[in-house]
Amino acid sequence: MDFFERQDKARKKTWLLALYFIAAIVFIVVAVNLAFYFFFKFTEAYPYTPETWFTEDVWMYVTGATLLVILSGTFFRFAKLASGGKAVAEMVGARLLDLSTHDNNEKKFINVVEEMSIASGTPMPVLYVMDDEHGINAFVAGYKPTEAVMVVTQGTLETLNRDELQGVVGHEFSHILNGDMRINIRLMAILAGILIIGQIGQFFLRGSSRRSVGRSKKGDNQGALIALAIGLMIIGYIGLFFGRLIKAAISRQREFLADASSVQFTRNPKGIAGALYKIQQSVNGTLLTGSHAEDMSHMCFGEALHVSMQSLLATHPPLEERIKAVDAGFLKIQRAKDIIKDRQQSKAAADDFSDASSIQTNTQQVTQSVGNPTPEHMVYAAAMLQSFTPSLMDEVHNASGAKAVIYALLLSDMDMQTGLQCLRDQHEGDLVEKLEAINKDIEKLNKRHRLPLIDLALPALKQLSEQEIESFLVTTNALIKSDRKVSLFEFVLLTIFKKHLNKKSGKADKVKIYSFKSVTEELKLLLSLMGHASRQSQEKKQAAYEKGLLSFGVQADSILPVEQCKPKNITRVLNKLSQLSPLLKKSVIDACSDTVLDDGIIMPVEAELLRAISETLDCPMPPLLSD
Repeated sequence: MDFFERQDKARKKTWLLALYFIAAIVFIVVAVNLAFYFFFKFTEAYPYTPETWFTEDVWMYVTGATLLVILSGTFFRFAKLASGGKAVAEMVGARLLDLSTHDNNEKKFINVVEEMSIASGTPMPVLYVMDDEHGINAFVAGYKPTEAVMVVTQGTLETLNRDELQGVVGHEFSHILNGDMRINIRLMAILAGILIIGQIGQFFLRGSSRRSVGRSKKGDNQGALIALAIGLMIIGYIGLFFGRLIKAAISRQREFLADASSVQFTRNPKGIAGALYKIQQSVNGTLLTGSHAEDMSHMCFGEALHVSMQSLLATHPPLEERIKAVDAGFLKIQRAKDIIKDRQQSKAAADDFSDASSIQTNTQQVTQSVGNPTPEHMVYAAAMLQSFTPSLMDEVHNASGAKAVIYALLLSDMDMQTGLQCLRDQHEGDLVEKLEAINKDIEKLNKRHRLPLIDLALPALKQLSEQEIESFLVTTNALIKSDRKVSLFEFVLLTIFKKHLNKKSGKADKVKIYSFKSVTEELKLLLSLMGHASRQSQEKKQAAYEKGLLSFGVQADSILPVEQCKPKNITRVLNKLSQLSPLLKKSVIDACSDTVLDDGIIMPVEAELLRAISETLDCPMPPLLSD
């Protein structure tokens, strides 16, 4: 399966999740009715028989109240997790990782994630550390691949070497690219509703115990109430059993896929196998001690808590099986680390970052690369990171420096003095001195460095307050408009920022469109933009435009004038197209690729535009490499 089929399959798994949820609710409703029936029967306040229980509609009130409690618990958790991965990280008490850290283990972790981010074409996840957890574990969370957070335990940073950490990070990136994160968050919310009945039973039991302290027995009512509370607690444990069963059914097979994907990404089976072996030998294993271990056990790299009946309820396959699966399939593959250490090949990859160099590829390769970084992308990413100076990397790891890097990238595409004056007018004069130093590093780079730098700067920019982000975007817009024109790169940068730096960026895009009929005008505008970006003759642009529209069954007219392809119009188009189902998104990216690849090559600025469009559609595209 390619990325789009995996995303579509992950979306369809939501229906399986809903089916499990309904089955669990039915069981709980029946059990609660039984508990209340016997409570009323033993108190003799309402001596119901099985017949009168139903004929007097008591069961309807009990069922309605039970459903209300379960759904309230689920919706409350959904609301609490509405902001996506950040809410999950904060819920478990994880610490936001400072990207300018001087801790060697944290720097190693940041570097590994940066490599994987560049290789996969996804913005770098926001990173968190669980300082009090000494087991080896990690998880990713979020509603969209482009808005993920990655959380690791302190034990992971302290115990694993770089290859092993890369294996774990590759595993987690697989969950990002395979659409698992959205299912995991929804599963957390659903289980919160299932487990709430047991929590109510515990509350009643504690209340009954306090009322009975120091009192004589007052008859059967008090005992019946305690029995009811115990019954609800038992139902809660049964709910816990079904919750774990649901998590096991949803999660286990995906762990094998994520392990295999990690080896595919890194071409280094010893990395993830070594991490799994260290877990097996570790005293702490992958266990978490926090109060939310149960909530998130299905999200983690390894088992977060001890469970009985491992073969039935474990959310992860046994470690030995995972290690054997990795060894059996990938032992003969050359390790990516050995390739990356080859100085000549790394230098050749770095030397391929020429401004004028075009990329020879085809539409099929472009589409297949979405969500599927290869070892070649890892080599490219490692060489790319090596080409950045240490001072430039320090800047992108803090908010002030990240802003300056973005301004420097924009200034490199316009008249310097005009841009600097604009920054002074926007009260960013204190950054001008810093810009002079950054510009020296930027001048050594070329256009293929720009998107990776933006991706690396995004986590630091996201740490700004809402007011600071708004001010930054205002300044960025003013800087772009200062020379009275918007270049294609500036449009790409605006598109990425509108995607990632707005209040709703962490929320899931709802799939609402299952046919191209309702987005014909949007497709015309998008393909017109791609045609104008291709820099071909007007006749060839028109031909590529017509070919693209025909792939959607749309009869083409004249390509729309470039004046209509304004950033605000394209933003509106992309917002609408983001509601397409995953398989339809694939056709959109195919058509965009076809349009710019009509001449068989793609220029760096065209690749940037294609990446920005894919990113807006939540389809992470790795760097485009030549055949």
